[in-house]
Amino acid sequence: VREIARLIAFVPQDTCTIFPFSVYEIVMMGRSPYLDMFGIENEEDHNIVEDTLELVGISHLKHKGINEVSGGEAQRAFLARALVQQPKIILLDEPNAHLDIKHQIAFFDLLKKLNREEGLTAIAISHDLNLSAYYSDRAILMRQGKIFMDDIKTKVLTEENIQKVFGVKTVVTNQYAENSLHVIINPGN
Repeated sequence: VREIARLIAFVPQDTCTIFPFSVYEIVMMGRSPYLDMFGIENEEDHNIVEDTLELVGISHLKHKGINEVSGGEAQRAFLARALVQQPKIILLDEPNAHLDIKHQIAFFDLLKKLNREEGLTAIAISHDLNLSAYYSDRAILMRQGKIFMDDIKTKVLTEENIQKVFGVKTVVTNQYAENSLHVIINPGN
């Protein structure tokens, strides 16, 4: 189990917790695959947590209870918890669900940076086609719980495929940014 936890981390969509842990304690829980048999943290564990809190922009919240912070701040705490696991793969379920636009961009910019610089593989489930199109290299469209298409994003995120999967007419363009797709919903047609 420790080996799996060092390889794969998970960020849930719902970050609600019934226990009044602090943000720091929530993030430190991600270090559990590295703790000794007594579960005691060492200086390296504390340094990794502090650095990661700074990286996701919530170090100022570390002493607050997880239930005292906003949904977006809690989401970033759970991202930090996953990152301190130092995984090779991170799975994210609707990671931008509670984030405002600024923090959505910062969240995905950070994941892209970690992908490029540290080789972190990020797999996100998202209904936001524009964020997915902008940040992903590869896309999988699901229809009725099954894979409809899995390929590079330019082959998957097409007007025809979106119509087949979601029953919505769109315009898909790359005119606004090079190497990026934009999905414009066209509900009137």
